[in-house]
Amino acid sequence: MDDTPKAFLEELRSSVLKKRVGQIALAVVLAQAGWRLLNSFTWFFIMPVISRFFSGQTESVLFPGTRGKPIPWENLFGSFLEFLLTVIVVFYMNRWISKKPQPTEVSTETEYTLVGEPQDLPDIRGTIQR
Repeated sequence: MDDTPKAFLEELRSSVLKKRVGQIALAVVLAQAGWRLLNSFTWFFIMPVISRFFSGQTESVLFPGTRGKPIPWENLFGSFLEFLLTVIVVFYMNRWISKKPQPTEVSTETEYTLVGEPQDLPDIRGTIQR
């Protein structure tokens, strides 16, 4: 067993890939980010537009007075940026989890016996090569 960080990451990747837990976790993270973006869009864009439609003359606590900025663009931009960064991280984590193992090269060197004669080795197709 290799205790290096690279071996740990490879073992983690292979175990996550086998059980599909990684893709499910990434889907949950992406869904949560999408939900937060939708929630921010609703509260920071749609609700002020509705408040403006009613001219701020409602008795609801949801519509504060029309003082200040009508639409908090900073909050919307922050939510969009958070969603965008989450999409980028999920994309690269999915590529890391789904990475196919690199094929190992087959040695074509001839092996010799102790006497110096070529040793008969089966190749990939199972035939004996000389």
